[in-house]
Amino acid sequence: MRTIPDVTKSSTDPYRQSTAEPYPLERSGVDRCFGCSISNDEGLRLEFFRYGDGTVETRHQTAEHHCGFDTVIHGGIQAAILDEVMGVAAHGSLPSEAPDLACATAEMHLTYLRPAFIANEVIGRAWVVAVKDRDIYVESVLLSSDMRELTTATSRWRQMRTEPI
Repeated sequence: MRTIPDVTKSSTDPYRQSTAEPYPLERSGVDRCFGCSISNDEGLRLEFFRYGDGTVETRHQTAEHHCGFDTVIHGGIQAAILDEVMGVAAHGSLPSEAPDLACATAEMHLTYLRPAFIANEVIGRAWVVAVKDRDIYVESVLLSSDMRELTTATSRWRQMRTEPI
């Protein structure tokens, strides 16, 4: 089982030699999602890629109006990026016969390690660490373009039983 240190404590990017495949979202109820919808002009419009080991990745150049303290990406935007990439990883762990309903965050814990600067692209990566009954446990990391840990997160997810009205 991979852990955050396994993914981030290497002197080189362990995924640099791997090819990530585009991972389009195939789930209902997220047409206007702030993080992942391409239809939401005010959102982050994140795109996702998946590696052979199941790790999901997104890369994002944050807009200046998403700053917190001066030139730093607002902590809520960092959380949204990690929430989205973890949700895609959670959804990707569902069996193929599962309905296409989105997975919802049941809980999430973040640790902000160092500033994430607006001027630089950030990389969000997430992977499933366990599935127990209806709960899907996911870890993630927000990295700088030079592979430094900026923010880490752990979360628990559940697939929606019905589409919200």
